[in-house]
Amino acid sequence: MYDVVIIGAGPAGWSAAIYTARAGLQTVLLGILKNSNAYKAHVIENYFGYEKQISGPFLMEEGKKQALKFGTQYVEREVVDVKQNDDGTFTATDTERDLYTAKTVVVCSGLGFKPSGIKNEQPLIGKGISFCVTCDGFFFKEKNVAVVGNANYAGEEALQLLTYTKQISILSHGKDFSFSPKIQEGLEKNGVNFLKTPKITEFIGAAKLEKLKFADGTEAVYDGVFVALGVASASDFANKLGLKRTGPQNAYIVADPRTGATNVKGVYAAGDCTGGNAQAAKSAGEGCNAAISVIKLLKGVAAYVDYS
Repeated sequence: MYDVVIIGAGPAGWSAAIYTARAGLQTVLLGILKNSNAYKAHVIENYFGYEKQISGPFLMEEGKKQALKFGTQYVEREVVDVKQNDDGTFTATDTERDLYTAKTVVVCSGLGFKPSGIKNEQPLIGKGISFCVTCDGFFFKEKNVAVVGNANYAGEEALQLLTYTKQISILSHGKDFSFSPKIQEGLEKNGVNFLKTPKITEFIGAAKLEKLKFADGTEAVYDGVFVALGVASASDFANKLGLKRTGPQNAYIVADPRTGATNVKGVYAAGDCTGGNAQAAKSAGEGCNAAISVIKLLKGVAAYVDYS
């Protein structure tokens, strides 16, 4: 019996684990470190305490080591199911069908951005291909950028890109555009190009993205591409716990940002899975909040401070 099972090996999960383990709670964290969106960041230069540029892998490995130092048990597997037991505890099942029973759960499962399946997408992530304007838009100032998608999510990403560049084209990727009137108006007003294209079959480049190839054999050159084909929730098991959902495709878990509390007692959520800014600093802070809520609940105290 664990005190807490933490689902997700990103900034929110590791931050939560640091606090619960330091408080003496039996903590187990499940997740694949390399699947964290923060881990995939090619360059990070806006995280508190690091003046010089660091990489996503460096930051995440440091967080992992810190949590393990305080006694966190780490299982490098994904969670495929979570259920609440009759006695109020929770049982998580991993990909190997091993079970982990705990008094509380902290969901830090991130937001798994939907991959395109286009050839060479994976090796070029962070080298011209991105899934998050909030995260990577800064690196494309005054560049010629494409957004791959045809619905509101792609439109929203394009509107956010306007902060950094005006050279923006939305590529339909073989489908018709279907934007809401408000998003359509904003895109047209700001001069975003709408290009009804065949499906993109390949991203071409070695050290960095060089061009795109379409199903009809034509090619196009862009400095960067943001894939925005929709938001795929990484926490579908939340439905089994009866957690309230919100946002596009109900991708986000409803949680109090001050405490991480969800509508189910004993279940907390933190990080990208709750929506808001997709930033490592925000996720780490929410992980801290959720962990302190767990500590208060299990220790039966109204206040908890961890300074040393």
